[in-house]
Amino acid sequence: MKKNLLLLVNQLYGGGAQKVIGQLSIGLAPYYNVILVIYNDVHKIDFPYEGNLVRIQLPYSISTKNNSFLKRSIRSLILIRKIRKLKQVYNIEVCLSFMEASNFVNILSAGKEKVILSVRSYLSHEFEDHPRLRIFKLFIRLLYNRADQIVVPAKLVQHDLVHHFGVKKEKTAVIYNFIDPDFTRKQKMEAIPEHLETIFGTGPVLVNIGRITSPKAQWLLVPALKKVKKKFPEAKLLIIGEGLLQHKILSSAAAHQLKVYIEGVSSPDHQMQSYDIYLAGFITNPYPYLKRCHLFVNVSVYEGFPNVLLEAMSCGLPVISSDCRSGPREIISPSDNIFSTAGEIEFDEYGILIPVADLQKVDQDTYAGTIAVAAVSLLNDIQQMDHYRLQSLKRAAHFEKKATLLQWRDLIEQQ
Repeated sequence: MKKNLLLLVNQLYGGGAQKVIGQLSIGLAPYYNVILVIYNDVHKIDFPYEGNLVRIQLPYSISTKNNSFLKRSIRSLILIRKIRKLKQVYNIEVCLSFMEASNFVNILSAGKEKVILSVRSYLSHEFEDHPRLRIFKLFIRLLYNRADQIVVPAKLVQHDLVHHFGVKKEKTAVIYNFIDPDFTRKQKMEAIPEHLETIFGTGPVLVNIGRITSPKAQWLLVPALKKVKKKFPEAKLLIIGEGLLQHKILSSAAAHQLKVYIEGVSSPDHQMQSYDIYLAGFITNPYPYLKRCHLFVNVSVYEGFPNVLLEAMSCGLPVISSDCRSGPREIISPSDNIFSTAGEIEFDEYGILIPVADLQKVDQDTYAGTIAVAAVSLLNDIQQMDHYRLQSLKRAAHFEKKATLLQWRDLIEQQ
């Protein structure tokens, strides 16, 4: 008999956590009766999934910014009651939730089922970035040790929970995100729009994927591109993602006299090659773009575990990443040392690490120079590029689906 497994997440669009839980539902569906529950915008689905999808309608806005404390509390109480009822109706034996709001609901709706939480971000930095979320720190201290298990995607996230939030280490387990090589292979073969196809082929294309938000800090790439273009005049920057801080990229581009194409706003024409920066918006399948690019550059201020690094590496793309907390060092320079080191450019085993920017203090021109030095060093050395292409493929193979799913299944089956 298959166990009844409930997966709880806010939505199936947006970020890496939502994408991962969708992938997890597909991987676990052959072994469990999967019930996947979402409760934010229940009509918008960007990521594939398997199982019985249950959409929970709640009152008021899905954005906490638009709701008073009273309305947020009412939404939470209704959600807890509905999840508790669902657990009873479906005779749930294990409930796995992703991210803090869902984790709180999972614990507070608990009956006899096994409760597994998954923390997806380096929470100390996230709460600094979003002061309205700092009350979560109290809830984490009060509630998380009541869970049966807490899964994190990186060792630094585990360290953060234990040392800054009072979570018992024995409650935690590190399970990295995974890459499905068969799925990736098929995704890479898909065509891309003809007008975007034309941007590839003349000069090197640097690519970044992620929501355009403060933690991702993509605007730091604009002055870096300007410096790269001094050596490679035809170099371009492709950003796949959307977000409220797109204006910072546009402002920086104007200041550096770089021409920007915005998908859905600019008119595609035969002059596509004349742009320097391409804002492609959200794209469900980034793989056909990644395989056409030359270099992936990540400048995140903090992460949980950057799926996009694995996606790029699985396409044989050399990677440059900020040495932020957490994830990049564990992917690019795996060792017993999970903490940042001297703050210099590191040519490591599987890619290049650069210092992480302090957005409150960083001199953007100086930091752009660091990014550009790393990028030009790679692009200027064919042998080094080929070396890191092979190393990317080799490292991505360490995160393939089969072994990771075994870890999840072992965790679910533990008594």
